[in-house]
Amino acid sequence: MKKVQRTLVAALAAMMLMALAGCSKGDVTKEVNSGLSDLKAQAAEPAVEPQTEPPAEPKTDAASEPVSEPAAEPDPEATAEPDPASAPADNPDYPSAAGLNTQTLEAFGTDFTLVLNVTCPDQGWYKSATSFGDLKLFPTDDPSHIFSGDPRITFELKSGLDKINYYYDDFENVEELTPRTIGGVEMAGRTYKNVGMWWTEYYGEMPTGGWLAIKISGVDIDPGTEGDTVLNSVTFG
Repeated sequence: MKKVQRTLVAALAAMMLMALAGCSKGDVTKEVNSGLSDLKAQAAEPAVEPQTEPPAEPKTDAASEPVSEPAAEPDPEATAEPDPASAPADNPDYPSAAGLNTQTLEAFGTDFTLVLNVTCPDQGWYKSATSFGDLKLFPTDDPSHIFSGDPRITFELKSGLDKINYYYDDFENVEELTPRTIGGVEMAGRTYKNVGMWWTEYYGEMPTGGWLAIKISGVDIDPGTEGDTVLNSVTFG
């Protein structure tokens, strides 16, 4: 539309100039008609809307692309196999009884003593560190968990048979066993229940004085077992 207006103004200006120049009426009319025809033709043409190009997308290169983070490496501590169970910690109250154990037993209130020698397996046996006239052996894998009712073999030196039988009236289900020779000494045997525990007991008089009681609870002493091997290893010094 603006272009048509400019053309019309130019035509009118040309006509005025021609009139001033002394052009004939016919020439002026002819020029005006020609100019009007051009204007009509231009006006008939559809207006062309200016083309606007879409904004160009920003170019990116490999350097500007975000770099993906590498896959996280597995935590070695999370995937590592657990360490094997460590050996139980030493307990000063129950040191290892592996190998030969020699201990002097004393009968309370007397001069009777007995040197006891007993050999235990290399693993899994512990003993009491303190002695009140006895020696306790425990077949356990963890010396930090030894309680009053746990399996054991106990050696006790007493002044006489009456001391060994001191709690006899509290024994339940007493049964006599065939005597057994231990350390060269023939000893009587019996089984009974006392203080909630089942016991096998061998007892006899020692050549050096006093009576020895060997009490077994929760330990298999059948032929060929570890308990049987321990009893067979006993000697007296």
